[in-house]
Amino acid sequence: MRFVIPAGRARLIAGAVAGVLLLGWLSGLGPVHANATRVPAAASGPPPNARRPPARHARPVPSRPPVDCRKVKCVALTFDDGPGPYTARLLRMLAARHAKVTFFLIGGNIRGREAVVRQELAQGHAIGDHTWSHPDLSTLPEKRIRTQLTRTLSAITRTTGQPIHLMRPPYGATDRHVGKVARRLGLAQIIWDVDTDDWRDRNSAIVAHRAISRAHRGDIILMHDIHPTTVRAVPKILRGLAKRGFTFVTVPELLAAHPPKPGRVYFRGH
Repeated sequence: MRFVIPAGRARLIAGAVAGVLLLGWLSGLGPVHANATRVPAAASGPPPNARRPPARHARPVPSRPPVDCRKVKCVALTFDDGPGPYTARLLRMLAARHAKVTFFLIGGNIRGREAVVRQELAQGHAIGDHTWSHPDLSTLPEKRIRTQLTRTLSAITRTTGQPIHLMRPPYGATDRHVGKVARRLGLAQIIWDVDTDDWRDRNSAIVAHRAISRAHRGDIILMHDIHPTTVRAVPKILRGLAKRGFTFVTVPELLAAHPPKPGRVYFRGH
């Protein structure tokens, strides 16, 4: 026995089936229901935290071959008490002449200027410890000397990821207790040969004249990048010393022939 669907009813069933299929297809393109979740295209892929790059530490990028100060007329410009509000400008001046210097940092000045400290290393400059708050270390007991130095060491290491091997005692004041603590911390003591007295005479022309006229081969010159008058003097200092045949090096480069030993005091390339 054969079952036959009347033609009219067959058309009705076919139309209903087609309608159901069409609605199912359109539902995939229609608006999202109130309790459905749409993932934006920008949110696809790994979670944001997974894509965040790791924290970057500064890595010195040498832009020139090593300088041999036994063959070249070297001078080491050094800047104390930063980082300060004028340090970034100073870095631009130094970069323009490819000059390398050494910065002795106050630990209490680093917070908020971490990027400047990293830039110092990235440009090939050297960094040293200048204590946390600039006290006369020779008047302090060893425990406080250590605290002043280690707090700054920790701040620099957290900021740059680089070890520090140099320190400069504020006012150049040191004694056997300072030397003992510095030795235990692996820090050589760096003093200076030429003091520009830029902290006293806030006059760019005077500061530049002292630096240029007093420099001798192998000298370490003291300045402070917290003074705008000093920073303004730097281009003239660089031009004047370059005319006298000097090459600008960091303290480690100056002392490379006889690497500095922890605890010892160094000046004039010795």
